[in-house]
Amino acid sequence: MGRFLLVRSKGVCYESFYTFTDCLYHALRRYGADVDVYDESKSANIRLFLGKSYDAIIDFDSEMPDKKLDDGTSVVNALDGPFINYLLDHPLYFHGQLSQNVSQHVICIDRRHVSYLEKYYPELKSITFAPLPMMPVNEDDIKRIEDRRIGILFTGTYTSSEFVQRKLSKINPDARRDVFEILSYMQADTNLSIEDAMQKFLDTRDKKIPDKMFRQFLQYYYLADTAAAAWARDMVIRTLLNTGMKITVCGHGWNDLKRYDNTPFDNLEILPEVNYHKSLDMAYDAKILLNVMPWFKDGVHDRVFTAAGHGAVCLSDRTPALDEIMGDSYVGYDLERLEDLPDKVKRVLGDSTFSQQLSDTAHRNVYENYSWDQFAASLCNSYLGSITV
Repeated sequence: MGRFLLVRSKGVCYESFYTFTDCLYHALRRYGADVDVYDESKSANIRLFLGKSYDAIIDFDSEMPDKKLDDGTSVVNALDGPFINYLLDHPLYFHGQLSQNVSQHVICIDRRHVSYLEKYYPELKSITFAPLPMMPVNEDDIKRIEDRRIGILFTGTYTSSEFVQRKLSKINPDARRDVFEILSYMQADTNLSIEDAMQKFLDTRDKKIPDKMFRQFLQYYYLADTAAAAWARDMVIRTLLNTGMKITVCGHGWNDLKRYDNTPFDNLEILPEVNYHKSLDMAYDAKILLNVMPWFKDGVHDRVFTAAGHGAVCLSDRTPALDEIMGDSYVGYDLERLEDLPDKVKRVLGDSTFSQQLSDTAHRNVYENYSWDQFAASLCNSYLGSITV
C-alpha cells in the first residue's frame, strides 16, 4: 500500500508539528503503508534513508529544501521519491525554501495560497488545497454543550503591538513606513490578502515588477501580514470582553495584553501555556471554540476542525472555503462587522438546543470527511502512480 518517509522536524508552535506528524504516521500505518520517520529532533542521520525508494516524502513547513549533504548535494534531490511540503501558513514565510532548486510538491490550507504559488512559483511540481485534518478524538470524552464548563475558549498566541513595533524598529525607516501603508490597506478592507495589499501598494506608485521580484518583496514586507493577523485577534478578543463576556485563553503572550483602553480584563481568564496535544483536550470542555484566522482569506485553520471534532461550537471569521466545508454548522462573523459578534455568541450560549444542533452537524461532517485516515488514503491513492492529492 505504498512506502512513505515522514520528516519529524520541529518542536515549534506548542509542539503541534510533532502531533501532526504522529497523526499522519499512525493513519498511514492503519491504511497498510510502510512508513519510515526521519526524526531531526533526535539527530537522526538522513543517510539512513538514502538508497530507499519512497512513494512520497512529507514534511510540514519544511526546511528540508535548504539542507545539503557533506558533498553539497541537496538532501531533497538525494532522496528517492516525490517531496511534499505541507504549508500551514502563507507561502511568503517559506520563500527561501520554495525558491531552492529542488523538486517539490506543495499542499496549502488556503485556496488563495494555492493561487499565489501558481502565479509566483511556477517551478513547483504541483500545488494542492487540503485543510489540515481533524485531530484524533475520544468519542467517550465528548460532552453535551450544556455540560461544558468553559463558555468561550481560544487557544493560540497573543502577539502584542509592542512586539510588532520592536520587530519593525529593526528595519530601515522607509521600509517601516511601507509596512504600515500595506497594513493600512488590509485593515481598511479585511478581504484583502497580503499579496492584494502589496499590489495595491505598488499600484499607488505606478510600479510594475517581475513576478520573481514580487515574491521577494512580499517576503521582505512579511511584518504587514504578521501585524494584520495580530490586530484581528486583538480586535475580536476586545470586542467580546467589552460586552462583558468571559473568555478563557491559553497560549503564549497573553499577559502582555496591555490595558491601554477601557477593556474590562477581569473577564479574561489566562490559563498556563501547554503543548498542542494538551490544548486539544481543553476543547472537550468548551461550549464555543473561538477561531480568528491568521489572515487566511479562503482557507481553514485547524481550530475549526478541532471544535467540530471535540463537540464544541466553532465561532470563526468567515472564508469562502470555510462556508463551503462547514455550511451552516458553524457561527461565522465578519471582521468588518464585529458589532454583530456579541449577539451571535449570546445566541449560542443562551440556546443549548441551537448550539447542540450546530455541534452535532459539524462533528458528523468533519468526522466523516476530514479525518487523518481519509487524508492518508488520499495520499496513498494519489502518490501510487500520479501526483495529486
